[in-house]
Amino acid sequence: MLEIFRDSVNQVRILITPTQYFAWQTLLLLSLFSWLLAVIAQITGAEELTVNILSTGSWLFLTISVWWALAKNPVRVFDVNISPWITGAIFCTFLFNPWTEERFEWALSSWPMISTLIAVLPKFVNKRWDGFVLPPQKDRQRVALTLLVNLLLTGWILFFFRVQTWVGDYPSLLADDFSQSSFVSQFGERLELPPQGRALLEDAALALNQQLDGVPWARVERWLVNIDDGIQSLAREADMSAQKEVVFWRLTAPLPEATGDGYQLRLRAQWLGPTSYENGYYLERVCTIRPQSQPRVVETNPAPGQSATVRQELNDIARVDCGSGEPTLQVPLASPAADPTTDTTVNQDASG
Repeated sequence: MLEIFRDSVNQVRILITPTQYFAWQTLLLLSLFSWLLAVIAQITGAEELTVNILSTGSWLFLTISVWWALAKNPVRVFDVNISPWITGAIFCTFLFNPWTEERFEWALSSWPMISTLIAVLPKFVNKRWDGFVLPPQKDRQRVALTLLVNLLLTGWILFFFRVQTWVGDYPSLLADDFSQSSFVSQFGERLELPPQGRALLEDAALALNQQLDGVPWARVERWLVNIDDGIQSLAREADMSAQKEVVFWRLTAPLPEATGDGYQLRLRAQWLGPTSYENGYYLERVCTIRPQSQPRVVETNPAPGQSATVRQELNDIARVDCGSGEPTLQVPLASPAADPTTDTTVNQDASG
């Protein structure tokens, strides 16, 4: 084991020891030396400008050293020289340091074109590096193809980050079906229900309970008659975490259905944004509103010379029950011949 370690150290020493002063190994050693000085300067509390100059010099020496080394000893994969892309990756790491999420996006998006520039620039410079020339006829097609392929790769990388931004701003998109998409593939489990639509219905159901539960039945019936105003008041109580998505959700409800002992109210969170469903979709939660008789003590006003009497009356109040289960996803069916006011839907299970 010790012998193997010694052989490895000797091979590394031979590799990085320059055979002449003007060599890529010299720049690599300068990079290590600058990095060591930057570390010492930071430990000893030197000025930030000094540390930045030393670290920048270290990165520049490293980038030029790697480019020089790979130009002499190219790395090939399936007979394709990938050395410029290795150098480009190192240069992007330096250029966009320190890394944040936004800088990482810029670094990855710029990497193909910076690598292309590194790959084709030598073909536009003469051998003495003191003037620009057109590349030879036999290399022009390869230069154009390299440029176009990397432009396409840059476009795909930018599209990837754009989709991730859309998903972050509009999380309900993750509950949609991407199986027919030619550009987007969904990894991991698909969301059963749009989270913002579910939150909208939960808040609306809670607000409905707070507004109507325990309220005299006559007042509740007036509320149901003016259902549009009532739904707007429920929507104002909703609190959705994805603010950019709020404009794509609308809380609605058809006219309440009379049952034997009350009403059935269908709260619907309608998605107005892009979707794979041809006619859109909405989430639905059913709430039942029933009257309940509750005794009330009434004291009569006595006539002069008589004592007051107390009697009990039954007073109907409302009881609201929206259940504790998950809302259901409903997809309207296309029916051109049907009355447009008719509500024709099909119930979808949680998997969509």
